[in-house]
Amino acid sequence: MIPWKNTTMEFGAIAKLFHWTGAAAFIAAYAVVYYVIWFMDDTSPEALPVLNVHWVLGMIVGLSVLPRLLWRLVNVQPDQPHASDAEAWLAHAAHWGLYVLLILMPLTGYIGTDAATDFGAFALPNFRETALFGWIETRWGITWEAFEPPVDAIHHVVGKWIAWIVVALHVAAALFHHVVRRDGVLTRMLPGRSAA
Repeated sequence: MIPWKNTTMEFGAIAKLFHWTGAAAFIAAYAVVYYVIWFMDDTSPEALPVLNVHWVLGMIVGLSVLPRLLWRLVNVQPDQPHASDAEAWLAHAAHWGLYVLLILMPLTGYIGTDAATDFGAFALPNFRETALFGWIETRWGITWEAFEPPVDAIHHVVGKWIAWIVVALHVAAALFHHVVRRDGVLTRMLPGRSAA
């Protein structure tokens, strides 16, 4: 039986749930937005419901990061396999790079979108209509027309170029540990698997 909390040998059920739910939502958000880019006119009214699915998935990713980080901080982390100091540093940096990505992409996506995110039972207002943007506009005299393009540019540049590299390195590292090192790093995060 898989423990709920992490142990020194493996990740617990909660950490695995956060990992795989976030990964699935992140990948699905990419699939949806590339469907719009490749097969639809993203300015047409027909694209809006499909883009809304992208926004919902992005919000799921973004809103799950804080509890995921808190869970990581209050839990023991499984022991790292034997590695050089450089490898340990790279692994640590890569994990925190993933967290930055999981925060930056949903944040820039939300604050750079001029449309509400409809979850069905409720809708999250667009950032332009929030009190926070009203304060930014009043305090610094920044209009939406000046605010949105650089935020949108960050979202697209990171999403189009940086995110792929970070995710690809994460997958490659997991496969390297599994195929070359055979040290159990990948299997201890697989759902339904227990080291016990």
